[in-house]
Amino acid sequence: MEVVSVKKMMKLFVLPLLLIGVHAGQVSVAAPSTVQFSADTYQKGQNGQESMGKIYVGDGMMRTEMQQSGQQVIQIMDTKRQAAWVLYPAHRSYMEMSGGSMPANQSSGAAANPCQGLAGAQCRKLGQESVSGRAATKWEVNLTQQGKSYQSYQWLDNERGLVLRQESSGGRSELKLLGMEKLEGRTVEKWEMNFSQGKQPAQRSYRWFDPELNLAVREEFPGGFVREMKNIRVAPQDPSLFTLPAGYKKITPQQGRPARR
Repeated sequence: MEVVSVKKMMKLFVLPLLLIGVHAGQVSVAAPSTVQFSADTYQKGQNGQESMGKIYVGDGMMRTEMQQSGQQVIQIMDTKRQAAWVLYPAHRSYMEMSGGSMPANQSSGAAANPCQGLAGAQCRKLGQESVSGRAATKWEVNLTQQGKSYQSYQWLDNERGLVLRQESSGGRSELKLLGMEKLEGRTVEKWEMNFSQGKQPAQRSYRWFDPELNLAVREEFPGGFVREMKNIRVAPQDPSLFTLPAGYKKITPQQGRPARR
């Protein structure tokens, strides 16, 4: 299996609140959970390397704590303002990010447009279809980036807003609900995704979606890549967790992450 296949699968099969993508000073902020909670996070890479952290979800806010290159990194996200801050406690510094609208495949319901928050994209609704027995809205997606144009088709689940099927010149993916399971003492939906790319063998991944939390609490990818939440505790969160600490110096994304001491 080639690494590129796993990366493409992860882009289609994303864990909304566990990982945050920030680049060029912008952030794509995921849909908030429907309840407030905290949890431990766990991730195991293809090389067997493990990492752990924490996640706190408040009223439209989220905080994650993790280790990167031997130092603690904290990310705070405001889903209402579509903004985020990346904090480096060891250096008492932070970067501020801003972003556009919430991506459709991380929200609930089919009313959202897949092109929301995606620069250079245009979407056209094509109608209603059934995918693996579930009602879905079919979209044509045209994207222009760095002078190149790309076209794909997406079928968004009318109930969950998940991408049930995606087809493009780069590959095809399909998401199927397998049933209900118990995980961490919670009742969750188990989903299977099959991804194919050219003549390469099809790859399979799994996702456990928690309807109450409105997010996936576990994902498994080919090659042994796993990420999940453990010790989930539903309870109101302290608002101070989602504020910038006093005395931190603001740095720009161009400056990059502070050097390790």
